[in-house]
Amino acid sequence: MFKRKRSFVWGRNYKGLPIKADYRVHDLCFHLIKERFINFEKLKVLDIATGTGAFAQRLMDSFPSWSVDINDFEKQALVKAKKRFSLDLNADFSRKIIKTKYDLIVAIEILEHLENPWHFLRNIRNLLKPNGLLIVSTPNGDSFLDRVFYITEGHSLYFGESGYENSVGHITEVPDWLFRKIAHSTGFQKLQLFDSIDTKPLLGIRTRIKIWIIRILFGLSMKNKNSRSINVYLCN
Repeated sequence: MFKRKRSFVWGRNYKGLPIKADYRVHDLCFHLIKERFINFEKLKVLDIATGTGAFAQRLMDSFPSWSVDINDFEKQALVKAKKRFSLDLNADFSRKIIKTKYDLIVAIEILEHLENPWHFLRNIRNLLKPNGLLIVSTPNGDSFLDRVFYITEGHSLYFGESGYENSVGHITEVPDWLFRKIAHSTGFQKLQLFDSIDTKPLLGIRTRIKIWIIRILFGLSMKNKNSRSINVYLCN
């Protein structure tokens, strides 16, 4: 059932380039960038986990005067970026980019694939200019839908064995409270969470009933009640 529901938000493409995420994440990240940088003629950008390059291509099409670099570790990208790296994000990748600092780094749906989120954000901080901005997204495990999954499956929606097998290795769940701790400890001072990517497209009738029951039974004592599917952060 969830494979059918997930098809509502997965499986899209940009100009023939597969979007390997909930398409709403790409739309939101693009909106956040456009909102903040539309008047910038020059901007140094790194798409740190580019996948097929769909998001990087969207940036290059919309802002042709910007310098957009990509990291294509799995050699899947089908785009012509300014620079193309092949960095292992579990290693000290910032040491491989010595002479370049970025105004903006985009990390869409990569944190959950990595062994050490502290190590990753520390390296990202090293690659940003002093006032540089990081946009990062990762699955949210606190939603009502995820709580149903914890009860019935023993794990949140995008994790467990199915998340490992079907999502190309989801191994590290980073809830909101922990992400904030990691970000602050690695040098990011300001964080903003956006919650517009909700679980509604994923909910069937039976799941809605289960959520309704959980809210009745535990609603008053339940902490951090929300309906976010994906957490998207602005960090600087």
